[in-house]
Amino acid sequence: MISLFKYDNYRTYLRDFYTEQKTLKRNFSYKKFSDDAGIAAPSFLFHVIEGKRNLTKTTALKVSQAVGHKRDEAEYFECLVFFNQATTITEKAHYYSRLVEIRKPIDIEIIRKDRYEYYSEWYHSVVREVVAFFDFNDDFNRLGSFLVPRISGADAKKSVKLLEGLGFIKKGPSGRYSQTKNVVFAKAGPADSFILEKFQLEMLRMSTNSYNNIPVGDRMSTATTFSISQETFKLFKMRIREMQDQLMEMARIDEGPSRAYQLNLNLFPVSKETEAVHAAP
Repeated sequence: MISLFKYDNYRTYLRDFYTEQKTLKRNFSYKKFSDDAGIAAPSFLFHVIEGKRNLTKTTALKVSQAVGHKRDEAEYFECLVFFNQATTITEKAHYYSRLVEIRKPIDIEIIRKDRYEYYSEWYHSVVREVVAFFDFNDDFNRLGSFLVPRISGADAKKSVKLLEGLGFIKKGPSGRYSQTKNVVFAKAGPADSFILEKFQLEMLRMSTNSYNNIPVGDRMSTATTFSISQETFKLFKMRIREMQDQLMEMARIDEGPSRAYQLNLNLFPVSKETEAVHAAP
């Protein structure tokens, strides 16, 4: 029997479940599956698995009962359905956190809660940078006050504990912290890419607040509008990534950091495409 908890996409899970049942039972079909779930349309679940239809709370419950889920499996399946079908980062974050909690007693590594926790707060990445050059002598209130905006000593302590647990920082014999690696690369899969988007949105909010809270001499802002083709757009993205890599390398070899900075780069359309305009009725 396939394990639901190994899946981060309910459509893939249902496809594998159907394939398994088809192997075990000769007469198993999409019609039989729908009948077991009390769904009148015989091809409904086929279209769901193919991504052409979505499940509602009612149909998700029916499918869960047809599969034979236990209580925790039924809850996980429902959350997975709404997580996969969510259209906003807020919705995804809500259902993802529920998936993590349900999975927690079983095997948290599959869900990668560590990644979720690291990007759940803006200050974890900042604390990781700050402890490498700021000796706070385990005074977490002092560490929290060093950040802009400041955070509580309790949050600073939790952040350091999380970073140590992830292996991103370590405490030396002298009591000073250091980074285990100079650079952390984030590469999320399709199921949890929203975590990075949520983190980036929070950093954009911080960027907006900096206009009121940070002196102009301590920050840099620029904006440019271009008219370009899709080919040039792709080249822009490539060059931006190259520039980011170069800046990260410069930061890596800097032997005397004294302050943590956040860099946000955004490239997005501010008009429709000509092809789309011409195609419109």
